[in-house]
Amino acid sequence: MQEFLHTNNDDIQEDIERYRKMINSEKEVYFDVHQIENIFEFYVEKELFDEAEKILNIGLRQHPNATSLQLKKASFLSDKGKFNEAGLILEKLTKIETSNPDVFLTLGWNYLRQSDAKKAVENFKIAISVAFDDEEDILFEIGFNLSQEGYFKEALPFLLESANKYKPNENILFELAFVHDRLGKLDKSIEYYNKLLDLNPYSENAWYNLGILYSKKEEYTKAAQAYEFTIAINPEHPEAHFNLGNSFAHASHFDKALDAYTEHISLSKDVTLTYQYIADCWEQLGNYDMAIRFYNIVSKKDKKNPDAWYGMGTAFMGKGDFINAMQTLDQAISIEPLNPDYWFAHARCLFELGKKEDAIKSLENGIDIDPDETAAWIELFKLKHSTEILFSPQDYIDILIDNYDSFASVHYLAAFVYLTVFKNENMAAHHLEKAININREGLDVLITEIPGLTSIQKLSSIIMSVKNNK
Repeated sequence: MQEFLHTNNDDIQEDIERYRKMINSEKEVYFDVHQIENIFEFYVEKELFDEAEKILNIGLRQHPNATSLQLKKASFLSDKGKFNEAGLILEKLTKIETSNPDVFLTLGWNYLRQSDAKKAVENFKIAISVAFDDEEDILFEIGFNLSQEGYFKEALPFLLESANKYKPNENILFELAFVHDRLGKLDKSIEYYNKLLDLNPYSENAWYNLGILYSKKEEYTKAAQAYEFTIAINPEHPEAHFNLGNSFAHASHFDKALDAYTEHISLSKDVTLTYQYIADCWEQLGNYDMAIRFYNIVSKKDKKNPDAWYGMGTAFMGKGDFINAMQTLDQAISIEPLNPDYWFAHARCLFELGKKEDAIKSLENGIDIDPDETAAWIELFKLKHSTEILFSPQDYIDILIDNYDSFASVHYLAAFVYLTVFKNENMAAHHLEKAININREGLDVLITEIPGLTSIQKLSSIIMSVKNNK
């Protein structure tokens, strides 16, 4: 076998030398079709496309009826964006080579490059109908390439036909899992990855992708298990360690997350985000000093990272150090002034430092950016009600309803005010129902703010109807 390959390679080199001498002498020499194809492929692999085109044109002059050379010419033209020229060659070939799948495949790809998926698929189906012994390979080729080009819906029938007609293998199962993922059919994607793992339990990529899918479904315990299998197969898989840390963090296993993130740091160069996530884990564990330490590392590595400054601020707040918290939150806001969370945290610091009027301004800044934040509206109302002497709750609510009637958060606030200030259950129920119909997300905030809310009959019936329809 090795001798044959060596001889074949020698033959190709000899053909190339003959071609080069011909170019230098400017006297055309005869080559058979096979030799033309070999020289053409040699120059394509070297990315010497001008030379590749020259030898192809010589070949077509010498062998004008050679289908293989005409196909190469059409593909070459299509690659250069000359779709009409390529199409003319291919349409002629379909009349002559009616049982040649390569003709219809090439025509299909030419249509696909023009974003005409419908005509592409029509020609792919003809290619399959005349493929005979090559059908399995062609089905996979079509499905794979459609998928690579982002035509997932069109790729799926070809991949399914291959899987149903022929014995499934790792390649086809991987593509089916990938396509279903891209189509948003996560459960089917998981099903195909599990079938792949039945064939090969040591498929690192299958386990890793399975972890990503479970993360998308917010099934973080299963995601962590999948990443752990990935790491068992390849202990030096940095992304698996990083994603394992994320899965543990989402599942509130912050100690385990810290271990996974630490492993990622030892395996990767780009670890700024990892340090930030480590800081967050320490903050969640209540170790604010360690959190501040790691947020500091991030801010030194990336001084323009607003989340690091914000995280440091919330960690200082956790310690009750509102002066340092203010300084770091100011840094975050200076970098990203349109982040409402920064302003809401800023407002809390100001409030804790006794600066209620300034806290009101910060809350208003945050609400201007994100009017959907129910908790912020309620805090703003409380501050205004307790601080501003001439403040009228009724006028305030009326103005808000006039200006923000489409926002659920304002109707949750109205329900809060009508119930806690005016003791008007009918109006509270009216605004609660309106808020829920727009968006249910603020309901938990309202229940937290008014602990006895669910015991009020008019309101509890509205709340129960929501919970029953979840």
